[in-house]
Amino acid sequence: MEEYIDLHTHTIASDGGLSVVELIKKAKEANLKALGITDHDSVDSLDVGLKEGERVGLEVVPGCEFSCYDQEKEFHILGYYLDYHKASFQKKLRYFQWKREERAKAIIKNLNSCGFQIDYEEVRGLAFGSIVLPHIAEAVIRNKSNEVKLVADFGLVPSVGNFIGRYLTKDGVAYVTKEGFDVKEAIETIHSLGGVAVLAHPAWDLVTVENESLVFNQDFYLKKLKRFGLDGLEVLTYRVSDDQTRTCVTHFTDQARNLDLIVTGGSDYHGCGGIGKELGLENVYLKIPYSCLESLKRRRNEQLHFLSNCKKRSAGGCSL
Repeated sequence: MEEYIDLHTHTIASDGGLSVVELIKKAKEANLKALGITDHDSVDSLDVGLKEGERVGLEVVPGCEFSCYDQEKEFHILGYYLDYHKASFQKKLRYFQWKREERAKAIIKNLNSCGFQIDYEEVRGLAFGSIVLPHIAEAVIRNKSNEVKLVADFGLVPSVGNFIGRYLTKDGVAYVTKEGFDVKEAIETIHSLGGVAVLAHPAWDLVTVENESLVFNQDFYLKKLKRFGLDGLEVLTYRVSDDQTRTCVTHFTDQARNLDLIVTGGSDYHGCGGIGKELGLENVYLKIPYSCLESLKRRRNEQLHFLSNCKKRSAGGCSL
């Protein structure tokens, strides 16, 4: 019988709705063979997650989702099997978490200027770990003082996603630029920690829609990221409908093959959401086979072998 996995999930250490123990319990109930824990710019759930996975007999794949940029284009790079205890890496993550806090305060100030009642303490109270946009949106929506304005703006009290789309994305009036890794730096950091670098959700980030049709007009980024050392592509993820998903899976499978990138997959599970966002891609046709994790492990072993050879050299540089 085929065994399935999910390599892209979040806990309350970033913007997930479940603790890592709750997430692992849910993965066991879903009969998953392995689970990737990949919080945004945070590794705070990994120690507990690895121990809990071992206790209940679930293979936990430690990871982190890096927010990064190539000029103005934002990418999310998943780093798997990192030596995440390394002091320099922990310091870097703490810096970006601090920048998230500062960004949140600036966004809150902008929202106040727009007429919304919200303060930092409300937002901080919703976030167990790093503050991210859903925490800010939820704080606005929960505050009853904002109901009249929300209904006036949206016609009804909006969802968190709709509020983010209108106010907190790049064209929104409350938007504040997020600081993150340079994408080349992110990939190099992952490799320096013995990890594997995978581009998250290309079906969303590298696809546009024109006249209700998908347009694959950003594949040139894949070649660029490959030059930077990208190892893999999150091909197996869901987009809107079965038809759109099949189109994206076919396209990005071909891209991965042409560029010699490993194929991975994940739900990007946060604890809530619509179709295709449930743990293990429950209730949709698409599933992620364990063979994806085997490919990931092989690439990890290659990376560790490379790093070992580098350490043996007393002079010269090593780069992928």
